[in-house]
Amino acid sequence: MRIQVDQLKRRLHQPEYTGENRCIPCTSVNIALAAVASVAVSIFSTPAGIAVAGLSATIIYFRGYLVPGTPTLTKRYFPDRVLRWFDKTLRTTVDTTLDTEDQLHSVGVIEEANGDLSLTDSFESQWTSTITRVKENPEAHLAAELGYSDAEIRDRGNACVVVDDGHEVARLPSRAALVADLAAVRLLQDRTKNWTQLSDSEQEQMLTGLRIFLDECPICSGTPTFIENLVESCCRSRSVISYKCGECDARLAEVEA
Repeated sequence: MRIQVDQLKRRLHQPEYTGENRCIPCTSVNIALAAVASVAVSIFSTPAGIAVAGLSATIIYFRGYLVPGTPTLTKRYFPDRVLRWFDKTLRTTVDTTLDTEDQLHSVGVIEEANGDLSLTDSFESQWTSTITRVKENPEAHLAAELGYSDAEIRDRGNACVVVDDGHEVARLPSRAALVADLAAVRLLQDRTKNWTQLSDSEQEQMLTGLRIFLDECPICSGTPTFIENLVESCCRSRSVISYKCGECDARLAEVEA
C-alpha cells in the first residue's frame, strides 16, 4: 500500500510548477476556484463538499494547479498590474522620497568626474578590501552585521536566498550581490547618521544603487555590463534591465523596464 501511495505521488507531482517553481498567481486562482466548487457542492452534500476541498488541495499541492491550462489562462486574462502584486523576483523598490544618487553623493560614496558619476577613491578602496574579506565567509558577516547567527545562504535558480532559523530573511539577485551588500552595509552606516532610521526599502534602494557602480564582480572579478532581456514566467512576460557579470553571469542588480 505504501508503494502504491508513493507511485501515485510521483505520477501527480509536477516539479516545474511546485516547490521553488510554484507560481503564486496560478496557485491563488486555483485555490479560489476550488473553494467556490467546494462550497457549491456542500450546498447539496457537506461530506461531498469536504471531499472536493481535500482532493482539490491535494492536486494543487502536487501539481501546482487544478484547472488544466491555468498558466495560459492566467497570463491571458489577468492584468499585468495584478500579476505584479505576486511578483517576488525583483528586489528593487521604488521610493520617490529618496533620490539614490543624491544620497550616495552626500555621504561621500560617489562623485562626479568628467561629466559622469563614479565611486570616490576612498570608498572604492574600503569597499573592495571589505568585499575580499566578506566573500571568504559571508555567513560570518551575516551574523556580525545583521545578527543572523544561524544563517544559511542558498542559491535558488535566479536568486540567492538567506535563510535564518528556517525562515527566509533576504532574497537577492545573486551571491555576488549579497557579498557586495554585506561589504557595504557597515561602510554606509559609518557615513550616514540616520542609517538605522531609514526604512528597509530606503536601505535596499541605496545598496542596489551602489551595486551599479561596481567595476568588478565581487565573486570572480569579471566585468559587469547592462543587459536588457525578456523574462518569461509561467503566466507573465516582462522586460528587465540587468547589471550582470560578463564572466560568471551573476546578476548584481535588475530593474523592470
